[in-house]
Amino acid sequence: MPDPKPTAIKLPAEDLLEIDEIQGNSLAGFNKDFQMCLFLKIHDRAIAKTWIGNLVPRIATVAEVLMFNNLFRTLRHRQGADPPGLVATWLNIAFTYAGIQKLVPATDADRFDPGDPFRIGLPTRSSLLGDPTDPTAIGHPDRWVVGGTDASKYPDLLLIIASDDPAHLNAEVTRIRSTISSLPLLKDGTKGLEIICEQPGATRSDLPGHEHFGFKDGISQPGVRGRISKTAKDFLTPRLLDPTVPEAAEFAKPGQPLIWPGQFVLGYQLQRADDPIQPQKPLKLSPSWTKNGSFLVCRRLLQDVPAFWNFMEQTAAKLSQQPGFANITAELLATKFVGRWPSGAPLMRSPLADNPDLAKDSLANNHFLYGVDTQKLPLIPIANYPGDGFPQAVQSTFGSVCPFAAHVRKVNPRDMATDVGGASDTLTRHLIRRGIPFGDPLLDPLQPTADELAAERGLLFISYQTSIENQFEFLTQDWSNLEVNPPPGGGHDPIVGQNQEPGNDRTRKFELRGTDGSMATIEIPIDWVIPTGGGYFFSPSIAALKNVFS
Repeated sequence: MPDPKPTAIKLPAEDLLEIDEIQGNSLAGFNKDFQMCLFLKIHDRAIAKTWIGNLVPRIATVAEVLMFNNLFRTLRHRQGADPPGLVATWLNIAFTYAGIQKLVPATDADRFDPGDPFRIGLPTRSSLLGDPTDPTAIGHPDRWVVGGTDASKYPDLLLIIASDDPAHLNAEVTRIRSTISSLPLLKDGTKGLEIICEQPGATRSDLPGHEHFGFKDGISQPGVRGRISKTAKDFLTPRLLDPTVPEAAEFAKPGQPLIWPGQFVLGYQLQRADDPIQPQKPLKLSPSWTKNGSFLVCRRLLQDVPAFWNFMEQTAAKLSQQPGFANITAELLATKFVGRWPSGAPLMRSPLADNPDLAKDSLANNHFLYGVDTQKLPLIPIANYPGDGFPQAVQSTFGSVCPFAAHVRKVNPRDMATDVGGASDTLTRHLIRRGIPFGDPLLDPLQPTADELAAERGLLFISYQTSIENQFEFLTQDWSNLEVNPPPGGGHDPIVGQNQEPGNDRTRKFELRGTDGSMATIEIPIDWVIPTGGGYFFSPSIAALKNVFS
């Protein structure tokens, strides 16, 4: 008799997401090349609430952004290029706790946990994140461009405006400025609502999708569980694995773990630390109107690109004199620090050289593990996809391929146990990241001009989560900034980690294993990524914006 036909793995029912209520940049992602962040301060409650009420109809939802993004991808796939003329401009809004206090009843504002980082605020939490405590340092909150200790620079709300076209973006920003400037003045002649900082961002025209050190960014994003309609399999994150294989219960596609939506948006089922598949109950809503909202972390991060690449050149030259490091180059050393090649190809799957073709394959470029040899996973039929024919990752339990402290491994140990639990616990730490570069790129990082050195460039880091403490702050404090975590350690995160231990001069360490098994400890004397602003915000639902904030 013929073998019985395989049946799909039985999975728990997934949440029906209220995509018309959730702001679009969180679960869907604007994915625009041009962006402006406006930081505003409220001086009059009534004026601000009226202005917000008029703004609400322009706030982009997950439903709208999904519809556009799906159309854009479909046309690009069919035409082989970005569809000309298909443009959208999106707007989202979020509030600091100080802003919430000015807009909602005190009984509601008081329901936010007094010990929660959101309520305490980023400037006060800054030192816990490893930011410089020397008031003369650029990264100290006293010197931040926005959101630091200077009350005049502390925002109440954040507007994120993003577009496919710079002219459309400028038109929307100009319109918003106009609505603010036309607001009535207070009796003392001051404005009821004030823009205190404008931060533009844009995808690099020379290297789209890359940050200023030259590495492709944003490749590894979690797959969010949940349905976007009452149809049983109309999932937010498409499921591309063969539904009959066990891995289909845990992954949306190779390398993309499925995570319950309560980790990113309040009011939905949460990820369990001991089970990658079965969820736990949603977080208690306090206040009740926080449902369908997210906590947003914004960090304005300067990048010292010349210092980064000069360090790579000098350190690689010294290391190459040692027997186990004869093949090291500046690019390979930087790749060891990041865990990916500049193209985005993972070091685990291409240990000797960059592989741009692998980097472009979204069904292969994030598929790798550390503790075991990675196995090829069967997919559903996908038109015109030839399959993952690249070499699979070979286990790197001892860090011989990808160092323990490489950035991508430090913040996501994947299948490896950590100081707080097994691989399932790591799933509870994931963030949704929506960062974008700012500033002009350097033509030659090793020979910058005087004008280039005088200009600022960096990354506007934005993440969405439902616990700033257990997600963003945990990744920063417990893993990026500590030599020993997650075990077996291997040093600090050389990209975003900071060392603010008492008596230390902020020098970080990074352990690199040579081809002969020898170990080199590299000391990094300066920070290449420097915080210069930001804040902890809450991104409310559309209903909350209508009924509470306006």
